[in-house]
Amino acid sequence: MKLVKSEAKFSIKELNKLFKTRFNADFSVSICTDSRIIKPGQVFLPLKGESFDGHNYINNILKKNWNEKNPIIFSFCEKKKLPKVKKQYRNRLIVVNNTLDAYHQLANYYRRKINPKVIAITGSSGKTTAKDLLASVLSFSFKVHKTEANFNNEIGLPKTILEMPPGADVLVLELAMRGKGEIEFLSRTAEPDIAVITNAGTAHIGRLGSQKAIVKAKCEILKHLKENGLAVLPNDQKLLKAAAKIWDGKTASFDLEQVSQIVFKNGRSYFTLNMKNLSHETYSIGAMGNIHILNSLISILIGKYLGLLKHQIQKGLSAFEIPPGRGGLVKISKDIYLIDESYNANPDSVKASVESLVQCWENGYKKILVLGELAELGKHEGKLLHALSRWLKDKGLSTVITVGKKWKSFLSASNVKNASNTNVCCAILKRLFTPYSVILIKGSRVARLERVIKNLVKNKN
Repeated sequence: MKLVKSEAKFSIKELNKLFKTRFNADFSVSICTDSRIIKPGQVFLPLKGESFDGHNYINNILKKNWNEKNPIIFSFCEKKKLPKVKKQYRNRLIVVNNTLDAYHQLANYYRRKINPKVIAITGSSGKTTAKDLLASVLSFSFKVHKTEANFNNEIGLPKTILEMPPGADVLVLELAMRGKGEIEFLSRTAEPDIAVITNAGTAHIGRLGSQKAIVKAKCEILKHLKENGLAVLPNDQKLLKAAAKIWDGKTASFDLEQVSQIVFKNGRSYFTLNMKNLSHETYSIGAMGNIHILNSLISILIGKYLGLLKHQIQKGLSAFEIPPGRGGLVKISKDIYLIDESYNANPDSVKASVESLVQCWENGYKKILVLGELAELGKHEGKLLHALSRWLKDKGLSTVITVGKKWKSFLSASNVKNASNTNVCCAILKRLFTPYSVILIKGSRVARLERVIKNLVKNKN
């Protein structure tokens, strides 16, 4: 689906009401956070990062006046940063305690003004694919606006909301986190009608410290779920127990026990529902693997909740295209395929991907795993990598190619080859290519395994 962008407009009266200012003007403005691209009719909202502070550019921006009829006459400014602004410009400031909070306040106000049905999605893995699949399913029946790319953090979420067209029926938001409290902060701005947790695995365990803390952090999405809303959760007892402490409203859970007659064929997954009131409905999706069936279940549950019929849901599933690096199938030559999961990885997602590799491809195929570094495991790294290496030993893989030094002390067997970098990995792979081979490429972003994909595709027969 094509993402339609807009610019949220605010009247000066609305800004006066929101931030208790007293500007006497009668026109509308939009918000810009980038001093390099600001244009007439916009208010500057300076944000702070580790290596920059937008407040340093307020003077230059307020000095400009490209269009006398509609000049850039206002800027936000944090109270403690007022000394950075020349006195002659201070009467043109919207002074706030925190500009990021102001950004979220604007986004929350605009979301309420447009009033779409809001669906917020988080999870340790798979949330981007689940978000895009759900948007595909809903877009044939509703005007959908969704999180673009990875604009899923404290800056990306308000940006996404403020780009929502006024006519949007549904807003699908992806919520990411690095630590405790971040999902709750995003959820407060989103105020979802439907909240989804794809899973709660070991991603970010290095930051959060334990599986229990990860589950608790993911469940923060439920703290601002609307009272008459719906929680869509994996059938994971630890997660459901944690969720029940926050949310006692309507809940729909999902797992593979709700499907039967699973068939993987010609790049597609086929399955039949065994869910209450939905038995015997058969669906398919243009991707192979249980993870794609689980994501389909999320879309089916929400689609049905919003009143869609089976054929409408299937239309969206059929139109879905897997985002780059998230499980798409790449044909290198006759009967030689790559499964591109180079975007990110953690121990749980590696297991899920390997299981799908083994289950989806017939025994006649030689199955090869290219495994890159797994990041953000912190003090648990050794324990988790050791457990994963033991788990991999009896999975029937023809060859495991590890990339980088980290895996050397964990994976050692006759079918394991270590590559010091992606170029060496490509050279090893090319020697292994024979008809009826399928290669799963999986690693965290720091491993840069997309280079392997590009190299092999560029030089394919």
